[in-house]
Amino acid sequence: MLLTRSKDLTDFDDQIKLQIWTQNFPLLGQAYELKEQFFDIYEAKSINDAYKLYQNWLSNVPTELMTYFEDLIKAMNNWEEEIFNYFNSPITNAYTESLNRLIKTMNHVGRGYSFQVLRAKILFTQGYRKVKKKKKFKKVEVTFGKMLPDQFPSWSQTGYEWVYEEIYGADFSTLTEAIEEGTF
Repeated sequence: MLLTRSKDLTDFDDQIKLQIWTQNFPLLGQAYELKEQFFDIYEAKSINDAYKLYQNWLSNVPTELMTYFEDLIKAMNNWEEEIFNYFNSPITNAYTESLNRLIKTMNHVGRGYSFQVLRAKILFTQGYRKVKKKKKFKKVEVTFGKMLPDQFPSWSQTGYEWVYEEIYGADFSTLTEAIEEGTF
């Protein structure tokens, strides 16, 4: 319940329990409010608003709770530019991290593969990759002999489209299904 955002607490009993806990344990209540304020940063509309919200959040962390938020603050300081760039381009690395987690899980299953071999198997094995085919050239009809004297008949030839693959990496649903079925 303490991990759930306050706006997502739909059960009335949970709301009451949270209120009782935060009233009886004020430090816990402060920590919960700090968590909520930190998540609010990611709802900011611009990088400037997000940075202001973070600075405000950081100044509101009391010294008695600083040790509990120490790792978060350190990560924010170390990765500040990368984290706040999210607000200019809201793209995360979640796909890559999830894929790495899946590879590590497969490694722990105990088939004896190294991380690199499992990674290569997932990325390059046919059937696990998400592939999109694109057309490189359009269908073209070329006519020859129009400019030649009348003794040479004109003729045409049809060219065909070239197709190439664009690979987007492993498809999670396919990988998960293969792992669950034991076919990977």
